[in-house]
Amino acid sequence: MYFRIEKKKIINLLSKFNSYIGKSKNNTILSNILLILYKKKLKFIVTNLDIEISAYIILDDNNFNYISGSTTVNLNKLYDLCRNFSDNENIYFLLLKNRLKIFCLNSLIYLSTLPVNDFPIFKKSILFSKKISISSFVFRKIISLIYFSIGDQDIFFYLNGMLIEYKKKNLYFVTTDSYRISFYNLKDNFIYSKEDSFSFILSRNLVLILLKLFDKLNNENVFLEWNNNIIKIIFNNFIIYSSLIDGSFPDYKSIILSTKDYKYIDIDVLEFKSCLMRVSVISGSLFSYVTFLFKDNFLYMINSDSNNNEIKEKISINYFGKNLEISFNIKYILDIIKSINKDNIIRFFFKDSDSIAKIISLNNKFSIYMLMPIKL
Repeated sequence: MYFRIEKKKIINLLSKFNSYIGKSKNNTILSNILLILYKKKLKFIVTNLDIEISAYIILDDNNFNYISGSTTVNLNKLYDLCRNFSDNENIYFLLLKNRLKIFCLNSLIYLSTLPVNDFPIFKKSILFSKKISISSFVFRKIISLIYFSIGDQDIFFYLNGMLIEYKKKNLYFVTTDSYRISFYNLKDNFIYSKEDSFSFILSRNLVLILLKLFDKLNNENVFLEWNNNIIKIIFNNFIIYSSLIDGSFPDYKSIILSTKDYKYIDIDVLEFKSCLMRVSVISGSLFSYVTFLFKDNFLYMINSDSNNNEIKEKISINYFGKNLEISFNIKYILDIIKSINKDNIIRFFFKDSDSIAKIISLNNKFSIYMLMPIKL
């Protein structure tokens, strides 16, 4: 295996991989990256056993005698070394018996390697029964609007992911951690050739990886292929294989549709967020909350702490009901507000101090957020 590549080309790809693979005390090779060179196609693969990410670079130097081959080398060390070379320099790689020789200008480095056969990869003969395509811009937008309510190491493992469900020509994206639900209904901007319904759950880790990888794409098509256990995601020069979460997602539709008899108020996002941020400074504890008091055409946001600090914010609203107090986890409210465009108006639906609340953006009614109140 012998090749040369410009530093800025290899570092752009290594930087994307570097944050996805951590050190593994039980299996050293999971800290490595698999490099495969065939003719002028240089392929990179990383895995944590549940998710495998691969990408490639086409080496276009016709004046260099490339030698095909493959090896695995520690990803963190390779990344840290390469990023400290000058951007326009060529870096040379030569595979020896059990070490990778790297040289650039006056630098000469040897990195130890591990056998390629020990590197775990997904079987490429997997059959996928269903396919769908969606633009990377739309996909990333949806993820950014709802990912924050994915469960994190929840004992109900099916909550630790994002549901994607297709029914009656609508594509639904749902996340929940039992205390809140984030929902998006996509009616177009995707292609699915069959009329039957489907559903699957992407893991939290995969959703966060896609959020980062889609950030630099120019509205390219993303292709998803899956079966009962595994999904394959293709875009640009990347291919991702991932295990799907097995389980039955909660019945989110009955909860979202349960608010038909609710009252509602409209609030300017910027004003609402500004008030909540000040309240959060006072609440400031691990379990922080805000109490909403609806009274005399005003929404009051109230909090105090054990050190006798207090805050009361007031927003003018159009409300003619009885006085009503509802308390919420302030972080959960802010997660929703931060995902909504700053030049927006939100509609806040509520019933009583015990019932789930509903928040929508008037400029984007495809997103719906449900939030459980808390008992103080």
